Amino acid sequence: MKKSTLLVSMLALGTVAFGQSQRLVLAEEFTQASCGPCAAQNPAYNALLSANTSKVVSIKYQTNWPGTDPMNVQTQSFVGPRVTYYSVSGVPDSPMDGVEQTGASYTGAPANYTQAAIDAEYAVPSPFTINVSHTFSPDYDSIFITCVITASQNFTPVGALKAHVAMVEQTIDFATPPGTNGETEFFNVMRKMYPSAAGTTLPTSWTTGQTQTLTFASAIPTYIYRKAEIGIVAFIQDDGNKSVKQAGYSVPQPIPVDIGATAVAGIPLYQCATSFTPTVTITNFGTTTLTSCDINYKIDAGAIQTMPWTGSLASGATATVTLPAQTTTAGGHTFTSYTSNPNGGTDFDGANNQTVKSFAIVGNGASAPLVEGFTATAFPPAGWFISNADNGPTWTRKTGAGGFGTSTACAKMDFYNSTSGNVDEIYSKNLDLTGASGVNLTFNVAYAQYSTENDKIEVKVSTNCGATWATVYNKAGSTLSTATATTSAFTPTATQWRAETVSLASYIGQSNVMIKFVATSAYGNNAYIDDINITNLATGIAESALENSLNVYPNPMTDNATVSFTLAESANVNVVLVNALGQVVINAELGSMSAGEQSYLLNTEALSNGLYFLNVQVGKNTITKKVSVNK
Repeated sequence: MKKSTLLVSMLALGTVAFGQSQRLVLAEEFTQASCGPCAAQNPAYNALLSANTSKVVSIKYQTNWPGTDPMNVQTQSFVGPRVTYYSVSGVPDSPMDGVEQTGASYTGAPANYTQAAIDAEYAVPSPFTINVSHTFSPDYDSIFITCVITASQNFTPVGALKAHVAMVEQTIDFATPPGTNGETEFFNVMRKMYPSAAGTTLPTSWTTGQTQTLTFASAIPTYIYRKAEIGIVAFIQDDGNKSVKQAGYSVPQPIPVDIGATAVAGIPLYQCATSFTPTVTITNFGTTTLTSCDINYKIDAGAIQTMPWTGSLASGATATVTLPAQTTTAGGHTFTSYTSNPNGGTDFDGANNQTVKSFAIVGNGASAPLVEGFTATAFPPAGWFISNADNGPTWTRKTGAGGFGTSTACAKMDFYNSTSGNVDEIYSKNLDLTGASGVNLTFNVAYAQYSTENDKIEVKVSTNCGATWATVYNKAGSTLSTATATTSAFTPTATQWRAETVSLASYIGQSNVMIKFVATSAYGNNAYIDDINITNLATGIAESALENSLNVYPNPMTDNATVSFTLAESANVNVVLVNALGQVVINAELGSMSAGEQSYLLNTEALSNGLYFLNVQVGKNTITKKVSVNK
């Protein structure tokens, strides 16, 4: 099983005399939104902490490895010094009162936390008490923190004694995972430390009853997701042995007026129609009953439209509002909605006001052929769309690899880092197969297992704009494999590809055929597809005229060949050469050519001897001619 490497050492505690104050245990965790082992250990760890809120104060640092994590981007200047302080070299890692926990898992693993360990640490008296409180400014843009530390006995630390004060967000919820490990809910996330991650140096000796008060006033960071989730954690730590002597917590304070747009519905991810009727869910996050607000919305960067809403929405309640019907064009779009003017006044927490949904209008089907070798740098290709519901690793364009080594680019599905169960889809252009005959889908695939995982690739077809799908290709695990299993991230060589052919004969006559490649992760290893080709072999009147004029000479070809043809009218012309394995070896987009006799010089110098198929695409018509190379 793959996991983030963790190399952490046990930190020894110095010995101090027991005090008389009840201890609150500090549970620190270094975690990450793209860390698979974090996602595996956090549910049980979070549940244990949730069951011990009277005994444990929690703080989580979102680190800058192993991948994407927006919460770390916002707070790395505070997280980095804490990582260095504990010499953390992998995640997840979770000291309890400054001490890495041992147990059945690796040293420092959150999985080593047990109820018995919490109870034992909670039973150790503390030489201090900490009282922490916080308030907001009237407009809720600033915070004021007070921390009163009192010695309950005479105390001398082993090394420098520091007070650390941190702002946390008690709960951060994402609609989709912000990283690649599938987690959408995060708890007690550190958002800022006062005055810095270094903390405040305290006296080197304390007598019973001695106090020190720390106060901080600052603007609330603009990156806070919800002000009503802000809490304050304070703790005292002895740098001589890293032992935490006491912790305290100021619970989140309610926000009186706080409304947000939390969901958009009524917009299918992909649809053929250019019109839709969206709905927006609004949520009252504040403590005051909401009686009115404005719902604002727009498509892409278009003009903002506003619809007033009135009603009665209690604290915590939601309402679904139907907006006017919208019309847009074929292609990818975003629909944005946000709230404003709650109860005719100010929203004290504007960070949660907006929701955005991506969608695509697929438009009418285009006539076959469809040829895609992912040679263009734009990805997905024009007219193609990707669905990445989990927001994790998905389909990307891979350079430096291609079908059978005859090209340098392909489409890659990153199963190696994708959490098991994640589904990622890439949709091709819609096709019009009316009048077609003998239609086949050909493509090349490469895949290796990590061990015995059953990562899966399916090809699905819909003729009703995605309402239902039929599976025409389904391979997984060893059946999908084209190479032996490997524990390193798989990139195929030229010999580690396989050509696949799928009949689409049952869809002949359909005017809007949607095709998608569906990747279902088993957290195994990478898969690749390339050289996708859907050919319409129908021959109409216009094609007959084109076919009669098409000539290739010499044939067999040597280093060069001339392709000549006659156009009845101006049209866009592509010349595509495909080898016997279905691989596109030449794809020349000639652009618009005028009516009359035309020719194109085909450079075949780099091609091996053998049989090839020359496809001349003129507008919606395609003529295929067998040619060969013999040098």
